[in-house]
Amino acid sequence: MILLSTGFAVFLAAVLVLAFLAPPRIKPAVLLAASFFFYGFFRLSFLLLLLIQIVFVYVCARGMGKCVGLKRKSVLLLSLLGVLGPLFVLKYLNFIIRSVVSLFSSTTSEKPLAWLGLILPVGISFYTFKSLSYLLEVYHGRLAIEKNPIRLGLYISFFPQILAGPIDRARNFLSQLPSAIVFNPAHLSAGLKLVAWGLFKKIVVADQLARYVNVVFDRPQDFQGLGLLAGLIFYSFQIYCDFSGYSDMAVGLAKTMGLDTMDNFHYPYFSRSIAEFWGRWHISLSSWLRDYLFLPMAYALSRKIKAERFLLIKTEFYVYGSAMGITMLLCGLWHGASWTFVLWGGLHGFYLIVSRATKKARSGWLNRLHLRKNNVFLIGWRMLSTFSLVSLAWVFFRSPSLGQAWLYLRNISFRLPRSGIGQLLYLGSLLFIFIIADALMMSKDKIRFLKNIPVPVQAMVWALFLCLIIILAADTSNEFLYFQF
Repeated sequence: MILLSTGFAVFLAAVLVLAFLAPPRIKPAVLLAASFFFYGFFRLSFLLLLLIQIVFVYVCARGMGKCVGLKRKSVLLLSLLGVLGPLFVLKYLNFIIRSVVSLFSSTTSEKPLAWLGLILPVGISFYTFKSLSYLLEVYHGRLAIEKNPIRLGLYISFFPQILAGPIDRARNFLSQLPSAIVFNPAHLSAGLKLVAWGLFKKIVVADQLARYVNVVFDRPQDFQGLGLLAGLIFYSFQIYCDFSGYSDMAVGLAKTMGLDTMDNFHYPYFSRSIAEFWGRWHISLSSWLRDYLFLPMAYALSRKIKAERFLLIKTEFYVYGSAMGITMLLCGLWHGASWTFVLWGGLHGFYLIVSRATKKARSGWLNRLHLRKNNVFLIGWRMLSTFSLVSLAWVFFRSPSLGQAWLYLRNISFRLPRSGIGQLLYLGSLLFIFIIADALMMSKDKIRFLKNIPVPVQAMVWALFLCLIIILAADTSNEFLYFQF
């Protein structure tokens, strides 16, 4: 079993060590060694697999630089198979075997491949996508081959990102690596503020919500009405605070070293459409899927289809629908080897395809009703409907099985729960306060009085904030949700 909660403690310890005990200048080689030590803490076998992949990616990229034409394409194909092979075997082989066996038997084992001794390495999906991104950029000539294996290894294994992202691009990361990474007070201040805010999101908001969410999703038959609806809303914010909290900590820790990494979230629940949601949620993954899966697939399909229309519908819609449907199904599968994740991804693909198909009709209705896009009520309605659709899909993402998901959805209603109203009011109040605070964090540059607060006062406020985190922290050992992916 992967010790995710212990890994979380190691992550926080690394934050403090690098922030307060590190020398003013750190060479990438030292930081790479720290990343290896951090990742090897989980299991030495995980570290060995990571080392093999780094060496393999380095050799394949150098090989592509020496080849042209068909040989270059063959090296790319070999490298893609070599990088995806461990992920396929460790994460999906058992799922495929179990799915095939279930076609011929009513009893299947949910245990991992214990007879092979296979355990899913933590963070493998994230560093695999980093490796793929680097190889594809090199192949297409959009990125120079990194000749220094230390710099490449640091990009793939950078310890704040290796467990749960963000999936930063090699061009952005490598371009910022000088001969030594310099710490300075401005970077430390900005970075540690992000770390503190991410910590607050995780252990105060997400873990408090998890107390209710875990119970209601594990035993939906014991709840009814608004209790289930509240559980769904709370989970929507739990996964947001949990994952964005980790991302804030990862981005903040990198910022303490003067490294600007990709932001992963931008107020996703204020989106006015599903397409906008995916432009704000898990941005590093959604942009990766767009650049390396959706766009190449759509381009390849559009080249093969010569007709302008088919069955009175423009062929570009078929291209969009096919590419988007496959992309989102694979997005669901990337999150986990389960049909619940596949259905979650397929549901989002369905949302996006329907939205594209009805775009012109919806614009026509707005014109007939003389409603402008900046109408306050229209904006509110679009935000509410988008949040509702996203939350509906989260049921499949969170439920352990399709049967549990259907049971959960079937029992949702607007009836008041028989008990636990006090807990719902407390969690609802906590959520409301968090939304206000998060809005202030996002708009702090627009609030003039914050800029005029003396530095000592700011330091005191942040010290009190850390004390508040300790006081309000939920007494749980919940690991980061995305560690499992």
